[in-house]
Amino acid sequence: MTGPVLHHRPGALHGRESAGRITPDACRNMLLEQLFNRLFVSYAEGLYDRYTLLPERGTGMIRKFIACCLALALVLCCACSFAEGDAWVCPECGNGNTTNFCTKCGTKKPDMIACPGCGTQYPADTDAVFCGECGTKLLPDARAAGRYEGEGFDTPEEAVTCYLNGLKNLDFEQMLGAYAWETQAAHYSVELYLERLKSYSPTYSVRIPPINDFLISANLHALRAQETRLIYNSLETFLLGEDAPQGMVIALNEDGAVAEFLEKFDNGRLEKLSGLANIAFHSPDEVTEGRFSMERNQENFMKQTAVYGADEVVNLVATADLADGTLVCMPTVARYGGRWYMVSVSSMVSMMLGIDMNNQAFMFAEGDLPDFMH
Repeated sequence: MTGPVLHHRPGALHGRESAGRITPDACRNMLLEQLFNRLFVSYAEGLYDRYTLLPERGTGMIRKFIACCLALALVLCCACSFAEGDAWVCPECGNGNTTNFCTKCGTKKPDMIACPGCGTQYPADTDAVFCGECGTKLLPDARAAGRYEGEGFDTPEEAVTCYLNGLKNLDFEQMLGAYAWETQAAHYSVELYLERLKSYSPTYSVRIPPINDFLISANLHALRAQETRLIYNSLETFLLGEDAPQGMVIALNEDGAVAEFLEKFDNGRLEKLSGLANIAFHSPDEVTEGRFSMERNQENFMKQTAVYGADEVVNLVATADLADGTLVCMPTVARYGGRWYMVSVSSMVSMMLGIDMNNQAFMFAEGDLPDFMH
């Protein structure tokens, strides 16, 4: 005998709110209704015939009572098991499922996030901010669903503003949230990268063709490691100022040298980042004296950015006021579909200006942008 096929009709899933969460009560109510409607008569009769010793005739009322008890026990066990497992309701047809694809229409199981307080499941794209069951605040973005990439931005300037505001808020995750991670890793062309460089080296950050999900994930983490390291380098350079190692090894052989060096980080510069203000954007030609738009440089720009596999790529120059100086960054920003993301803190512009690896993510200079250029 085949098992039941679960269906859903409007109004059947009592307790399920518009935010799309799937609670144990909701699953239990749905299953109770579905299983009672479909199984009560046929399963109850079959269970009685198989597991009771009562005669087939003359005990109608007792037979019906035992059948009801058996059916109720079956339904409750199934409902509780379903509710406590990976139950989900298809957003397309309303069918209840425990498999990765809907058994009725074939829709893929949506990504879910769990309330950290009570475990109630919500769709990863839910608008809910707090759990409706226990009031715990849900994790704020796609990272809660096991993804690093956010929803993207309407403009390239918005992506860079998110990145700089993360620096202002001392929120490293907000800075990384401006990036396309999964999308970039899936579209990244190692072939075009190697074609441009005409070489292969184990020092290249991303160098394995993303031919399956495993290698796409590997490249994703390689990309994150590369960008994280560049931001880390710039942060170190900013905090230490003139004491920054600039890629050199600093000997700490003398007694007390380690403590003395570490005290250099406690100089108040980190707190100054909270005063970052007046973010503004400038054209690459403004800082390269028109060289960025030269035909040869544009050809190189197209080759350099083709590796991202994006629909459109731009270089931006962003500045912000910081204390008595200017903070500058020159990232590469890409559009995938209708959404913009950062893909790298470095760019053709930063290469043209000779910005070293310790200042790629951002740099600080006294005065305004013209002072920085000089």
